[in-house]
Amino acid sequence: MNMSDATLTNAQIAQYKDKGYIVPDYRLPKSMLQKMRQQYETLLRDNAAIPADFMLGPHLTKPGSQGIRGSNAWLEFATNPDLMNMAAQLIGENIILWGTTIFGKPAKSGKETPWHQDGDYYPIRPLETLTIWIALDDVTLDNGPMRFIPGSHKGKNLYSHHWQKNPDLTINEVCDAKHFDASKSEDLLLEAGQVSFHDVYMIHGSSANHTEHRRAAFIVRLMPADCHYDHALGQEMGKKHAAHDYGYRPLFLVRGRDVSEKNDLLIGH
Repeated sequence: MNMSDATLTNAQIAQYKDKGYIVPDYRLPKSMLQKMRQQYETLLRDNAAIPADFMLGPHLTKPGSQGIRGSNAWLEFATNPDLMNMAAQLIGENIILWGTTIFGKPAKSGKETPWHQDGDYYPIRPLETLTIWIALDDVTLDNGPMRFIPGSHKGKNLYSHHWQKNPDLTINEVCDAKHFDASKSEDLLLEAGQVSFHDVYMIHGSSANHTEHRRAAFIVRLMPADCHYDHALGQEMGKKHAAHDYGYRPLFLVRGRDVSEKNDLLIGH
């Protein structure tokens, strides 16, 4: 890998601002991808009772409300210096890691993720978050790729959502259809080891996976440290989204300093 691969170009930064997402030239080193896959097999084995579609906080050794038994290996993956360098180009040099997730999309049974905005769930004020989406497997048109509504982030609006109780969905908050045109969506097709970055206000979703091939991805949530992760607000949100453990999430200052001076870096540790 060339050093330049871990640096976003001006054109890529401009695309991120315009569309709300980018796929950089960077790929994970093959050795790192192999380690992640091995750690994923261990995670699945150690948490066999938890559905593989949606696993929260694998970077935590102290289980959250979902009960995941994670490991520090995922924290190391999440804070890979190359990823942090590119993230800093988008959200600045002061960065807090506040969450990770693995969406497993198992073969034949991977659930649909309906159209939604991530920010509808987050106790972060002002609301700013960068999501890094890391493909552990190849993502094809057939196995449930993520789909973006390009430009839907621009107004920094949280649109209205409705509750849709459906066991075949990974989440139940669904963005109201009046806010977007699904025909204008763009598919995120990646090879294993590729990554993407998207904005917290982006409207996105994915179809179910009915193929013979798993479509797993490791998700990293970063916020600029001039924002405040409000744990008290998270406890209120947790009454509706208990599995997400928003009120007790540990924060990791991974670069720079806590500019807001409001973030509690001790809770959950």
